[in-house]
Amino acid sequence: MKLLSPPAARAKFILFGLSLAGFLLGIYIGLRPAAVNLAHLELPDVDKKLRYGEEWLGEVVVVNHWATWCAPCREEIPLLVEYQRRHGIAGVRIVGVAHDRLDAVRAFGEEFGINYPSLVAIVGGEKIMAQHRNTTGGLPFTAFFDRRGNLAHTHLGPITEPELRAAIAPLL
Repeated sequence: MKLLSPPAARAKFILFGLSLAGFLLGIYIGLRPAAVNLAHLELPDVDKKLRYGEEWLGEVVVVNHWATWCAPCREEIPLLVEYQRRHGIAGVRIVGVAHDRLDAVRAFGEEFGINYPSLVAIVGGEKIMAQHRNTTGGLPFTAFFDRRGNLAHTHLGPITEPELRAAIAPLL
């Protein structure tokens, strides 16, 4: 067996270390969740007009996933309507994503006075919720996006006003 000279052995050791570090970095990057950006959102609203998340870039955006048949969602909507009324001028935008039928969402919006964009996930809603980091599919679910459109925080279940304010405050 031929022994390597100390400089050659050191070079092989360094090369092995660098290779191992690169391999581990690749695994780490591959396992990290992909960045979620609001600009990827694309759904029709209750008037069947296609809306794009990029139109709200520059604002703090609260995307609330809900359905008309979901009792906790129904209880939460008046809070979101009131929050939009009071804080919409301050650069906060509530956006509803209804996982329901278009006619039911439109009627519900009129009845409850929804004053923010109400999008309808007629198909593909599960995929959008998963992209927003809701892997359970539970409703209501709220995703908070910073002014650059990056997902900053999520909340599964009904949200209270103090929870809403606490999630939005660091994004302003």
